[in-house]
Amino acid sequence: MLKAIIFDFNGVILDDEPLHFAAMREAVAAFGIDLTREAYWDRYLPMDDAGCLEAICRDNDIQLSDKQRKNALAHKVAAYDQLLQNRFPLFPGAARFIKSAVQRYPLAMASGARREEIEATLNAAGLDSLFTVIVAAEDFTRGKPHPESYLLALERLNAKIKQSPPILPGECLVIEDSVAGIKGAQAAGMVCLAISNSYPGPMLSAANRIAASLEEVQVDSLRALFGEPA
Repeated sequence: MLKAIIFDFNGVILDDEPLHFAAMREAVAAFGIDLTREAYWDRYLPMDDAGCLEAICRDNDIQLSDKQRKNALAHKVAAYDQLLQNRFPLFPGAARFIKSAVQRYPLAMASGARREEIEATLNAAGLDSLFTVIVAAEDFTRGKPHPESYLLALERLNAKIKQSPPILPGECLVIEDSVAGIKGAQAAGMVCLAISNSYPGPMLSAANRIAASLEEVQVDSLRALFGEPA
């Protein structure tokens, strides 16, 4: 039975992956790295800033000092904020779906985005009060496809709502947009709905269901993924 929904953020709610790419490309250019869009989407997109920078530099045989790493991450954040300019572009249907889903289920978020970024977006969209738990990049160490962020979100959700018996991983739906995200959700023992905002549908075939947009997803239809009658 479906009892909770856990959302990814970038690529599911906020339409800003191109901005993250442009900001990271600018940050690593200082080290002589030409980060291509294809490489970013194929390998680095699901990672948080620190993990993304580390992986890019490792793949280009570049070792950063602590100071270089700190400066590069600060550069990336500043470039991203400059590009975003407080516009907070949500994907079509995201706000409607969230407002509908919270009427039926407790909502959590598990994302590699910074907490400041997540909260600013949710506040601007009037969605900040709808999530019981937000797990952000600062809260975990092992990014997707590792299941840590999802399991932590569920642990904190159970601690908040104090439901007895507690919600189990198999009673959670994760909404993701990336291949790594799907793998992480399934490693956590959760069901996954993939939204093809960032990758074409065929690349997301491991998910339990694929939708082109949250606009086309009705909350009641999700029960079928858990063997419940429609």
